[in-house]
Amino acid sequence: MITRRTGKLRLFHKADFHTEAPRAYMLCGWRTYSEIPLTGVATLVDDAVKNADIMIKVMTGHSPIAKSMGRFAFQHTTECSLISLKDVADFEIRGGRQIRIWPAEGATQKDIEIFLFGPAWATLCHQRGLLPLHASAVVTGTDITAFAGHSGTGKSTIAALLNSIGFELITDDILPISFNQNSIPGAWPYLRRLKLHRDPITQFAFTPTEVVSETLDKDKYFVSPQSTSYDRWRRLRRLYFIENGVNDSDLLIEQITGAEAVRSLVAHTKLFNFIFDTRRFGEHLACCSQLASKILIHRLRRPPNDAGDKIHALIRMHLESTENAGTQAILDDE
Repeated sequence: MITRRTGKLRLFHKADFHTEAPRAYMLCGWRTYSEIPLTGVATLVDDAVKNADIMIKVMTGHSPIAKSMGRFAFQHTTECSLISLKDVADFEIRGGRQIRIWPAEGATQKDIEIFLFGPAWATLCHQRGLLPLHASAVVTGTDITAFAGHSGTGKSTIAALLNSIGFELITDDILPISFNQNSIPGAWPYLRRLKLHRDPITQFAFTPTEVVSETLDKDKYFVSPQSTSYDRWRRLRRLYFIENGVNDSDLLIEQITGAEAVRSLVAHTKLFNFIFDTRRFGEHLACCSQLASKILIHRLRRPPNDAGDKIHALIRMHLESTENAGTQAILDDE
């Protein structure tokens, strides 16, 4: 966390960083205008910047963040958040409507995008009252099935498998959840692109488009999914929390409820330090409790040496078995 102190402000320049006139995108149901042309994200045919819900701007001059010795630094208030990433950029996220970026000298657009679409966007979701889960998601039936897990547990790989057999992609890595007027949880599509290592790209016969980053995430590639959900809010029906097992026999799916489900939702909230800094513990706990009472939640444990075949077969079988009976049982009260 960045503490309030005096210090020399960093001066950034737009040298070596390409910007264009703002382009329009639809992200999370919000009309988003960005001076950065976003990699692999479809543009909207709309030049009316005045209608923007979100503005992403590249700045010059002084960053509002004092010089820090650490590689990562965060400061959050209810109105404004500051995120500093050494050698990449400083971000100011304000009012759930604006993200301003001060690129570090020599930073590349792709490096900045990694953090723009990660912690900066998760912060914006928090400011707008959404719950950003660290999860990837696909469409099953007419609703959403999500796979949450910490980095390296295989969220994107599972989403890629399901996408390769016909399930439309909703998002990869962050699922911003909201509740409608009837208190039903759901989400709009976010980033409808995949970031994968070479092995799942080959396994599922995807075609990589370009490397995610030459410096920060150079072992992953952007992949265009075979099918994606169009822009509409969909109900979230089920959520799997992915865990890495210890033994080769650790392959199971089991339902979790109550306090355990709520704890898992809290643990997989993207950028939880926003909740900590703004002291929104009560609101966040109430949101996670409400979500846990509305959807099916399962633990998905995968063996350490599984190449993917076993867990993928188990997921497909479980989805088929719960599509009707299990989902209806938990939602009959609506």
